[in-house]
Amino acid sequence: MKKKLLRLGQALCTFFMAFLILLLCGIPPAKAQTPQQIAKKALAATVLLIMEDANGELLGHGSGFFVRSNQIATNFHVIDGAAQGTAKRVGQETEYTIEGITALDENHDLAILQVSSSGVQPLSLGDSDTVGIGDTVYVAGNPKGFLEGTFSDGIISAVREDSTNKLLQMTVPISPESSGGPALNSRGEAIGVSVMTIEEGQNLNFAIPSNYLKELVTRLNPTKPLSDRKQSISAETYLLRGWMKSELGNYEDAIADFDAAIRPKSDFAEAYYNRAIAKSYLGQYIAAITDFDTVIRLKPDYATAYNNRGLVQYYLGQHKAASADLDTAIRLEPDYVSAYYNRGLVQYYLGQYKAAITDFDTAIQLKPDYAAVYLNRGLAKDKLGEDFAAITDFDTAIRLDPNNSDAYHNRGWAQFNIRQYAAAIADFDITTQLRSDEATAYYGRGLAKHRLGRHAAAITDYDIAIQLKPNNAEAYYNRSEAKHHLGQYAAAIADCDAAIQLKPDYVNTYYLRGRARDKLGQHAAAITDFDTAIQLKPDFAVAYLNRGLTKYVLGHIKEAKKNFQTALTLAEQRGDAHLKTLAEAAIQRLE
Repeated sequence: MKKKLLRLGQALCTFFMAFLILLLCGIPPAKAQTPQQIAKKALAATVLLIMEDANGELLGHGSGFFVRSNQIATNFHVIDGAAQGTAKRVGQETEYTIEGITALDENHDLAILQVSSSGVQPLSLGDSDTVGIGDTVYVAGNPKGFLEGTFSDGIISAVREDSTNKLLQMTVPISPESSGGPALNSRGEAIGVSVMTIEEGQNLNFAIPSNYLKELVTRLNPTKPLSDRKQSISAETYLLRGWMKSELGNYEDAIADFDAAIRPKSDFAEAYYNRAIAKSYLGQYIAAITDFDTVIRLKPDYATAYNNRGLVQYYLGQHKAASADLDTAIRLEPDYVSAYYNRGLVQYYLGQYKAAITDFDTAIQLKPDYAAVYLNRGLAKDKLGEDFAAITDFDTAIRLDPNNSDAYHNRGWAQFNIRQYAAAIADFDITTQLRSDEATAYYGRGLAKHRLGRHAAAITDYDIAIQLKPNNAEAYYNRSEAKHHLGQYAAAIADCDAAIQLKPDYVNTYYLRGRARDKLGQHAAAITDFDTAIQLKPDFAVAYLNRGLTKYVLGHIKEAKKNFQTALTLAEQRGDAHLKTLAEAAIQRLE
């Protein structure tokens, strides 16, 4: 009997262990539901919040949803300043009295309210970290406060985040009274809490990620009564609103909100930090550094503040200070990808290309899909003459970010450097498609076509490059050279004139203009140009050769021979076999 009981106990133990493993590992993920199923479940758990002051006067409406049978999640700004309120379920007459607040997260504009209810099926909270751009999203709410039970769909259009906040941007329209309602995924899980629309934009609506709410649910407190304080917006709400505006590029409006957040809370490091970021985007670098200084005084171990102050100092050309800040950021956070990347940028600017590559290598080890790092490592390798290695990095940058015009543009120049002109043209084609105002892409494409002998097509590209950037002396020079090849000597001279006006010491331009004048029989003027070219570059062998030929045409044989002899000597010194042959042939003609 004892053995039977032992075997029975072992069997039961095995059963419960297997059951536990199934619970921990074998639970299948929630399945996708139809929009109708999601709407039914969401609306059954969504409420209209009616908030009042101590005298029973209406303050406003909002939305919320049950996360437990007697607890409702909503935005903090929906209840802020209210002394009392009720929650009415969509499509029902029953109203629940709001007993108070059980948890509050002003930083993320969240609150959990206690109500006396039972029998309400709460919504499950999904994992907002798994949400991606393009995912379908559904929103339930109460637009305008009286259009109860509205259900809409859209997609996640962006995931906005910085070091302290994260928001899900949606295409679903949200009215102010729908703030606090649930945003749901295709499995009917709440992956966010809807928050106010930014009115300056169109379809710029947000949800506060559900993972913030999940964390808040784990730290419920005894119920506290609603406050009847008369503040309009808390410092934390100003911070959140300012951050949203900053994410949308409304930096001046964002700064006003950060100012409002700092006014009642002078030690609000996050507000100073975000104001510094907004000022940086507006080019107000000195003011941004002042704010970063304050952040670092308040939070001396805030690696992100050092990183961004270092980046702003880099923009101001304060490279020593920038390096020191980036070193500190890396010391505080050894796996800080952006700090390695930014320090690499500083090293690159200082011409320390190998050191820059080392930092970019580390950034790539930490974040292998960081397209911008591959792009800049490619640029550093290109500076070292490692064109093939640079092209490999540009390839990776393009694979990771197919619309990265800078990667195509720089790969085009690297292809040009190794004389892969057709490949260079293809890259410049894509660059101009992505960025039609990139003058150097047209100029580079013109050079590549020029090298392939497509002079007329090259001129067309030079025309556009000059139209976009009229002070590009090199573009005028190369267009002159293309026109020279086509026998358009007068037009070539006009372009040389323009290039010389922009760049008076441009040696090759005087030489090219001299050749064009020679073709037009303007021999004396041609000699003057060759003289200037030789004066600027005394070892300009081919200029001596052409000046000799022009003097020969004018009958100045002795001077011609002297020029040919100088060209021959310089050619021998340089090891230029082709020029040596030409000079020797010219001398023989005189003998």
